[in-house]
Amino acid sequence: MKIIRQSSLGNIQVFSFLLFSATIIGTLISNYFFNIDYCAKERIYESKKVSTQFFHHFHLITSFACVILIALQLAFWNPLKLNSERIGGRFRFNDRSVFLLLFTLLWYGATYCLCYLLKRILDDKTCNRTHNSVSGHFLFHSFYFIAIPYWFLTIGRLHNKQMKEMKEMKESEKLSSSSKNQKSPKFKNSKERIPTMEPRHELRLIKRLFTENITSLLIIIFYGLYIYSSYVNLDKTWVDGFHSLRQILYGLILSFLSLYLLLFVTSKCNNLDKKSSCLKLVLSLGGFWIISILLLNYFNTRIPFKMFELVLFSLCYLFLIYFSIYRSKNLVESKKIKKD
Repeated sequence: MKIIRQSSLGNIQVFSFLLFSATIIGTLISNYFFNIDYCAKERIYESKKVSTQFFHHFHLITSFACVILIALQLAFWNPLKLNSERIGGRFRFNDRSVFLLLFTLLWYGATYCLCYLLKRILDDKTCNRTHNSVSGHFLFHSFYFIAIPYWFLTIGRLHNKQMKEMKEMKESEKLSSSSKNQKSPKFKNSKERIPTMEPRHELRLIKRLFTENITSLLIIIFYGLYIYSSYVNLDKTWVDGFHSLRQILYGLILSFLSLYLLLFVTSKCNNLDKKSSCLKLVLSLGGFWIISILLLNYFNTRIPFKMFELVLFSLCYLFLIYFSIYRSKNLVESKKIKKD
């Protein structure tokens, strides 16, 4: 419990690293002692059934839709109250939340480029006629299974920080107004004039995120639907023979490694009010994409996205650059003005 009180996001980072390590060890042990290159069902020479294919993709589309719906809600999520009063309604656009959401989505895009590259390099055609070396389904579902709680906690922290800053500003305004009314205010201790920010209690914050805004239930419902549709889709992926156990394990390894690196990078640059932190995140993301594209080009492999998707990714990245250069600077300046 002490670890959770200190940092739930730190726990998620440790959890992703443990999953990555456990999957690596499990893969190595299975490779030497078990046969992991087999299909649960031989489907290479079977004719494609439209109903089965539709059912398989239906749950994948449902999972993807849940991710998008959760991201949209979190972009306008206003979970916390200030002194039992809500500021700005239950929904209020927050560009810092959008920055974090887009950063994660683009990070996954670069990760999928590596997945597509590994499919070709490893040249494993088990359970399929084409390159199928790394399971993209297990990569996607396991990635957002952890990324969604990461969004929830991180954006909740951003709002909690905003509420504390507003509370501190109101207290300082009250003190300044009271000092003007009194000609010679006497304080027993100089610390009484300086409002101090309360230490964060992690479990109490999580409880507030769930209870102070009823719309948080929608996130829980969509996340529950995501877990269910992901389970059905992954079960079909294995039972219907779309991937071997080795290909599934490789997909999980790439997913957990990418998650750990994502959490590591964002933990080092976690102040989205600072221009330097935002620029470091943007440069890290750009470097990740450059490495992925260079590797694809080196191995003569195409980018696994259509032109429309690439244009959309470019627009999202331009927003991250805009936020880093202009918006984060304005946030810092506005805070200085308010304090003065």
